[in-house]
Amino acid sequence: MTVAKEGKKTMAQKIDGLKSEFKKITFLDKETVGKQTTAVVITSIVLAIAIAVIDMIFKHGVDILVNL
Repeated sequence: MTVAKEGKKTMAQKIDGLKSEFKKITFLDKETVGKQTTAVVITSIVLAIAIAVIDMIFKHGVDILVNL
């Protein structure tokens, strides 16, 4: 393959490069994706509960301070 003037690639060269890059892509197996998805969902739920508890504690604290 020859490079067009001033180092610019032709459209065919760009497409060939794109094809070679797509061949390097690897996908995880179904089991790994399932495990990682489960971990993300569980972590999200735990963090949501923790944030809700912290929010209730602060709300209670502010209510106590306001009513002094």
